[in-house]
Amino acid sequence: MRSPIVVGVDVGTGGCKTVAYDLEGNPVASAYREYRVLHPRVGWAEQNPGDWWQAAAETLREVTSKVGSENIEAVGVTSQREAFAPLGREGELLANAIIWLDSRATRQEAWVKDRVGAARVLELTGLPVDQMFSAIKLLWFKEEMPSVFQRISKVLFAKDYVVYKLTGAVCTDYSMASRTMLLDIRKLEWSQEMCDELGIPTDILPPLRGSWEVVGEVSSEASAVTGLRKGTPVVAGGGDRPCEALGAGVIDEGEVNAGTGTGTCFEAPLYQPRPDPKGRVETCVHVIPGRWEYEIVVNATGESLRWFRDNLGYWEIEEARRRGVSPYDVMVEEAASIPPGSEGVAYFPYLWGAKVPFFNPRAKGAFVGITHAHTRAHLIRAILEGVAFHYRGAIEILTELGVTIKRLSITGGEARSDVWNRIKATVAGVPLYVPKVIDAASLGAAILAAAGAGYYSGVRSASARMVSFERVVEPDPNLVETYIRLYEKYRAVYRELEKAFGLT
Repeated sequence: MRSPIVVGVDVGTGGCKTVAYDLEGNPVASAYREYRVLHPRVGWAEQNPGDWWQAAAETLREVTSKVGSENIEAVGVTSQREAFAPLGREGELLANAIIWLDSRATRQEAWVKDRVGAARVLELTGLPVDQMFSAIKLLWFKEEMPSVFQRISKVLFAKDYVVYKLTGAVCTDYSMASRTMLLDIRKLEWSQEMCDELGIPTDILPPLRGSWEVVGEVSSEASAVTGLRKGTPVVAGGGDRPCEALGAGVIDEGEVNAGTGTGTCFEAPLYQPRPDPKGRVETCVHVIPGRWEYEIVVNATGESLRWFRDNLGYWEIEEARRRGVSPYDVMVEEAASIPPGSEGVAYFPYLWGAKVPFFNPRAKGAFVGITHAHTRAHLIRAILEGVAFHYRGAIEILTELGVTIKRLSITGGEARSDVWNRIKATVAGVPLYVPKVIDAASLGAAILAAAGAGYYSGVRSASARMVSFERVVEPDPNLVETYIRLYEKYRAVYRELEKAFGLT
């Protein structure tokens, strides 16, 4: 008989990862399945919610076969946000989900800014007006596919659709709702004002539950396809970013997590919602009772390194193949041989515009300062430093918004590189805490499951037991002042570079 197991299911953009954890937060089994992003037209990005469910069911079956269904005590689900499955009266899918990468609804976005006003939307919902959010996607359905919109009985977000297929429960949690642009961020209820202004019936929005609440049990039908024991409790779960923060033990104000991947999101808990009056930073609901969070995005962090690998990293790929290691390991080794400042080369990671700290959607990626003496190693070092400078920019904005950083953690793929971690810590001027589990979103979902199943007195105590840090990367005291000067030069170069963005 194994010790009790809780399972976290992470329904991401590229695929679904399911991980089983013991009650100490140790991963004991995992499985992954990819699925497609569909691009029926240029600028469109969709997914079939049936693919979410199929991948979740297959990974659950694989994990269950490894640990035994009798040992699984509860399941939590996390996922990408904003995208929703439009369901008819019988629970049938009416259309594909429009995901966060989609850019078809520019006209609807402009209409909301004109009709409601960006300031009012920010005050009510904590969010800027952006077509990424669910409300504007719903408006697109209303105007461009009215026959679908009129038949919508309920919308369910990605993880909520999986919960529905597992249990039959129709609901969402506050963290997911806070990414719709329809939730009153203070009252924590669907905003009648926003729904009335946009002409969206409130009855198509799912009931709201706490992320840690048990919302149903695995049905006979779901048991047959997942291998889970019928009656296994399933909690509401939460959005991927706040679950990631929870999986890094980031609960109280002053604790901040940098969740890395294609881009990086800084997740900073708040005791009360305090929308950024300048509208630069999103204010969302955390998966912890009585907590909100700022989310600050840096575009193209990990993606910049991948871009280099795919387009310029032929030698690194071959060397990695010869040595049996990752190309990224080879790339970072090269960068470590180059001194701070990359001997005059600077990189700006704006492969799809700039977020923090410059907030310029017209910005383009750039290397500046290259001479005949520079090598690929200099370019790689410049990428690592260019991303790190944005950590300092994010911290400056958080400080401006009244958040004093007491601990900065890092999760996701970039956390594996101690060379990069050291550069980031030195540029940011604060230690960087690396958790034992760096794929933290599934752990956050499992923590919610453990709390919901009653193994801990609440989410906080579950997190305290299930999250641990593997190492702390300190700033290099000999280089902190050097990087402060380099950061100021970096900002000055950006101000000159900005003038060229409109020319291309």
